[in-house]
Amino acid sequence: MAHDPHALATAFLDGDVTMYPACIDEPEAVWQAIIRLSREALTDQQTATLAAGPLEELLARHGSAYIERVETEARQRPKFRHLLGGVWRNAMSDAVWERVTRARGPAW
Repeated sequence: MAHDPHALATAFLDGDVTMYPACIDEPEAVWQAIIRLSREALTDQQTATLAAGPLEELLARHGSAYIERVETEARQRPKFRHLLGGVWRNAMSDAVWERVTRARGPAW
């Protein structure tokens, strides 16, 4: 099933916050949805859910493929850097986790 980034972002804002099937099968759609959502005016709860849910899952499953884009986004956008502060290690490799911790702001 194809996942549209706009539909994933809309579903997240409507309360369907996991994106887990797409995290497994279509990480690019999830990445685009995360970028779109990270530019929205999210509540603190939505920010925490986005960090500890889809972003953390994407990095745990596909971190080596996305870490450069994550680092670039964190350098360019303080709001995204803050979002990374809510990501926990999960199943990330040592190399990906080290790069996440360098790219993010304070953990929260």
